[in-house]
Order: sequence, then structure tokens, then C-alpha cells
Amino acid sequence: TQSTWGHSECLFFFAFLPISSFSLSLLQMPLSELLQKIAEEGSSPDQRTFGEITIPLVLKPKAPVTVAETAAWVADNRTELEALLHHHGAILFRGFPLANADDFSSFVKGFKEWEDLPYEDSLSYAVRKPVCDRVCTTNEGKTGGMVFHHEQAQAPRFPTKLMFYCETPATSGGGTGICPSDVVLAGIQEKFPGFVAECEEKGVRYSAVLPPEQDASRGVGRSWKSFFSCQDEASVEKRMKELGYEWEWLGDGQLRTTTPVLKAVCEAPGAGGRKVFFNQMIAQYLANAKEFSTDKEAVNLDAFLTFGDKSKVPTEPLDYGKVLCEQNAIELNWQQGDVGLLDNYLVMHARRTFEGPRRVLASLVN
Repeated sequence: TQSTWGHSECLFFFAFLPISSFSLSLLQMPLSELLQKIAEEGSSPDQRTFGEITIPLVLKPKAPVTVAETAAWVADNRTELEALLHHHGAILFRGFPLANADDFSSFVKGFKEWEDLPYEDSLSYAVRKPVCDRVCTTNEGKTGGMVFHHEQAQAPRFPTKLMFYCETPATSGGGTGICPSDVVLAGIQEKFPGFVAECEEKGVRYSAVLPPEQDASRGVGRSWKSFFSCQDEASVEKRMKELGYEWEWLGDGQLRTTTPVLKAVCEAPGAGGRKVFFNQMIAQYLANAKEFSTDKEAVNLDAFLTFGDKSKVPTEPLDYGKVLCEQNAIELNWQQGDVGLLDNYLVMHARRTFEGPRRVLASLVN
């Protein structure tokens, strides 16, 4: 049945973190008054605090609610939830009655003004499968051990927000690590200021080799037909020209692509001027380049990653960035029904290794 609850009535059923974890700018919003009416806070042993920011914010129902009531609460409070997301970088919704993909889709559609980025329109290297409405699988070609990355930051189009839903947790492992990109950037800046200056000044370009058909056994196995939503070479070339790509047709129907110059450092929208290491350089260096390369033992990184002026990217700062990601990682150890909402600018993420029948679904926001 449809909920008839009002804005404030719904809020009594949900718990938030203590008001002390919010910035002054958030305290000046109407949400601060509503927070003072909340009697119970949500928490997780996996949370970490950076300065005054706790990641993730945990929200949980104070009393049993239905899927319809949950979706209505999301719709009523979208603006406030988005402000909290821009502050914390991630929100973990735990204990809500989301039993399957359809329930998750209803939850997602509660964010009524957020535009869907369907898989067929995305520029992801990964092979994914549609599940229902605004829901798809995560990377079909990876069982874990992924490198921290910002989703699709290697492309001129990318999601601004991600939602992950745990339908079936793994028997062992299988969480999703997240880390604050501004903290990673600050650490790299301190040790390699010249590298960060080059990132800001020059930007970055990525190259990929895409097969003509899908290969779900690979983490970067998406075909050029699927990647560009085109079925023939002429239409693909037209699409690449529109997006600013350079390209070269290789043997066996493979396509080598190079992106236009993309930002490597930027300010996260709505986050008070926080600068982030918003790129795919670490993952391109440590994972993607090897998968794209024909010589797995002697990968030529320059063939897949350069600065915007086509100059060489040094690897030492990227190795250090990987260390910083792990040092500052927060683990989302999934429970059935969990939803993790991530600001794709503020946090990177990485799937952890696992055993057992893990099923975590995704929805991307344009």
C-alpha cells in the first residue's frame, strides 16, 4: 500500500549519527532541527573518522517499515540525504526491508530527481547484465581483489553517484572497500607535489583495446559495440568523434581508443571546495593496462596512460596512491538488504576477494 506519512512523521522511524559529526554548513540547514528529534543513532564497527567527517554515515529504521514507506521517506528527504552524502561521501542504509532487486529498484526510484545512467549508455569497461528497471549486476568478470577507483573516471561521461545493494552476502569476504579521495590526494600532494601539479595542469588521457564481442571472463571485457552502443564501424566512429576520442582499428576486429584530455584532480561538487584525486590512473596502471596488453609480462604503460600532453606518467606516485587507498580504507562488510550510496567524486571503491555465492547489484546516477 502507498504510504500517507508526512515528512516529519517518517523521520521518527530513522536513526542518524550524532549531530557533532556534521559541519557548520550542514548545521545551518533545516535538517539540523530534524536531527535533534532523533533518539537513536546508527553505527557500524567499520566506520572511520577523518577530521570531523565520519565515513560512512549509517542510517537504520528505528521501527519496522515497509518498502513503500521506505521509498516515500527517501522521496520526502532526498535533498537532505544528498547534503549528507556530499558531507560524508557515503551513506550505508542498513536494516531496511529490501529483500530483492525489485525492492532495491523501488528504493532507487525514491530519489525521484536523480537521473538514471543505464548500463547501455555508460562508458564502463566492465561487462554487466541488466536485472530490472534501474538495476544491473556489478562487474561480471571480477571475483574480487579490484584496485580502488572512481567509477568510469576514465571516460568523458561517468556517474556522479553509485548505489550498491547486497542481495546475497558472500560466505567469506566480499565486502566493498571505500576510501576518501581528498585524503588520498592530500597524501600524494605532500610526497609528490610536482606530480599533482602536472595532474592539475595537464590532465590525463587513457587508452583501451576493446574486443568486437563481449568477454565476461575479463574485468575489462566489454565490446566496442556495447561500449559505444553501436553495431558497425561507421556508427562507432561517428560516436567516438562526438565524444572526442581518437581511435585505431586493429586486427581481429579489435578497436584501440584514446580518450580526450580528462581532469585528474577536481573539486567535488557540493562538498565545500574539497579537492579530490578524481581519475582512474591507479587502476589503469595496476590492472587495466595489463588486461589490455598483449604482453602481460612487460606492459608498456605509456601505451595506455599518459598526461594530457602525451608525456609519461611516473609510476612511483601511483604506487604510493595505492598504499594510501588501503591505509585509509573503510570496509563495507555487506549484510543482506544493505544499500551503500556513494558520492563518486568523494570516495573511491574496490571489491574485495570472496568465497561463496555473493550477489551485489548496482544502480548508477547520471
